[in-house]
Amino acid sequence: MKNIFYRFLFCALLILASCEGIGKIKAREVETAKPIIGEIRESFSEPAKTRLSRTWTVAMPIAGRISRIALEPGDRMNSGEKIADFDLVPFRHSVQEAEAAIRELQGQIAVNEYDKLEQTALKEIQAAIQAAQEALKAADAQIDSEKARAERAEKELNRQEDLIKTGAISQSELEDYVLEAETTLIELRKQEFVRAALNAIFTAYNLGPQFVHEWLGRKSLERDVLLHQLAQAKVRLERAQYELDLASIRSPVDGIALERYEQGDTLLPAGQRLLLIGNLSDLEVEADVLTQDALRIKPGTSVTLQPSSQLESFSGKVKRIEPAGFTKLSSLGVEQQRVRVIISLDRIPDNLGVGYRLQARFLTASKKDALIAPRFSVLQSQDGEFYVLKIENGVLKKQIVKLGLKSDLELEITEGLSKDDVIVRAPDASMKQGDKVNAKQ
Repeated sequence: MKNIFYRFLFCALLILASCEGIGKIKAREVETAKPIIGEIRESFSEPAKTRLSRTWTVAMPIAGRISRIALEPGDRMNSGEKIADFDLVPFRHSVQEAEAAIRELQGQIAVNEYDKLEQTALKEIQAAIQAAQEALKAADAQIDSEKARAERAEKELNRQEDLIKTGAISQSELEDYVLEAETTLIELRKQEFVRAALNAIFTAYNLGPQFVHEWLGRKSLERDVLLHQLAQAKVRLERAQYELDLASIRSPVDGIALERYEQGDTLLPAGQRLLLIGNLSDLEVEADVLTQDALRIKPGTSVTLQPSSQLESFSGKVKRIEPAGFTKLSSLGVEQQRVRVIISLDRIPDNLGVGYRLQARFLTASKKDALIAPRFSVLQSQDGEFYVLKIENGVLKKQIVKLGLKSDLELEITEGLSKDDVIVRAPDASMKQGDKVNAKQ
């Protein structure tokens, strides 16, 4: 019992000593702040870079050899200014060859169309046919005459053969009549042969006009072929002239050379890129924005652009929000859905070029006469409510607040505080309601 009593007494003394020590703990000093009335601007920032809204690529219009390109990136040029010289000799030769081919074909067509020889031959053949017809008529008349003579000689021979039987004529006289009959028959056969020969000649002459007409028909077909060849030669000439006209490399616009792809002084294929040309007056800015942030902006939204912390910022406006989003990995390897936003510049600063890195701050909302508190003075509890630690009579009090607009360093308080309240500027996790504090401005 005695031991238990001493133990109880010892514990009571420890408790009294502890209570006395607690009473002697000093109040904690904290930095304080008071909400202010002012303007708050809600914004978010993203990396951005400059670009040109339009560029022009100068390429080889046609395969060929060009001279050395003297332009360097940054050099200015005027619209229509020659960039490099073409070797035009092959193109001029092509034009001359096509022109010579056209002249040759035109000469062949002229020769083909010349038909006076054929017309003369046709007239001569027709005259020969007419003469052959007359000769045939004469041959027919001669045959008829010889037939009559042969028939009379035959009859006279028959009569004389009857007379020799009676002894009225001698044998020698009969032989004369036989010779006469045979002679007239031979003459008839001779005339028939002549007539057959004349008929063969007449038939040959009759084929003459057909041959001439077929020859003229062939020449007409040849003329059609020549006309097609002439049309092809004219197309070749037109193409050669077109290629000769294309063989020129000039600047399409007033601008500067952004990039040179080829040095020149060599044979290059058609379409080979030579220069990239742009105009710095077309300078704009592009930024890849999180899709949830892109919903807070629209064309015309103000943007502040900062080249670096040492340089003066300049302003711009959202020009266009592209309709299609894309997935992009963050610096921590997290997939993010982003969308490209194009920003127009209110003015173009000196020495700002293409592809320069910037920081773009998008102003999503602003409000004047707002109650503003430091951003780090507001905490969030596990249930999701926002609160501050307000100081009343040197004691901390947990005060629930509602937030409005947010900036990097400030928050709008819509409910829960007034401009006369004093709060902890940057509370930490060890502070809690009921703690005694000393306010330090």
